[in-house]
Amino acid sequence: MFERWALVFADFIKKANPDETEPHDVLVFGFTILFNLLFTFTLIIMSGWLLDIPFLTLQVAFSFMLLRILTGGAHLEHSLACSLTSFSLLFVFVWLPVSNILITIYITIILINLLCFAPYYETHQVKHSAKWERKKKLVALLWVLISLVIYFLYDQTGLVIGALLQALLLTPAGIKLTHKLNTFSSKGGEIHEKNS
Repeated sequence: MFERWALVFADFIKKANPDETEPHDVLVFGFTILFNLLFTFTLIIMSGWLLDIPFLTLQVAFSFMLLRILTGGAHLEHSLACSLTSFSLLFVFVWLPVSNILITIYITIILINLLCFAPYYETHQVKHSAKWERKKKLVALLWVLISLVIYFLYDQTGLVIGALLQALLLTPAGIKLTHKLNTFSSKGGEIHEKNS
């Protein structure tokens, strides 16, 4: 769905100014990401507001996305599947039980997983230098510690919960789950494309 919109927007921009715009595939990629993020954030904000937990859902989403950028992870091929899966996982995780002991356990799990499994990149993804990846991992670990401090100072749990979601998706089980979801969504996408 987003890919079709991205193609329309990229075609429009390319026709309007073919000489001073990026290549068509770069425009399509950029618009796909933009539409995916807008759709996902709209779902998160509306659902958080309806459930009367808008700030918590934004915290979880922000922390998850920040760590995702810093530590990588397996990706779904279809942007709509990515949006719906992210949305579903976020809303499962906002209901995790929370206490000082549980937050300490969550932080321990996050740190161990980040140290053992980050960064993760698929074979087709761009990999940065080892020096750059070490810096990104340090920033990710720093973010987890900041999330812990924010929890203890302001009793805000969402940043820790979002970090936990990303840390679990970096594990071999999380990668395997993402690949299975990718296979499932790709087969569903093929069926949908044939029917439309």
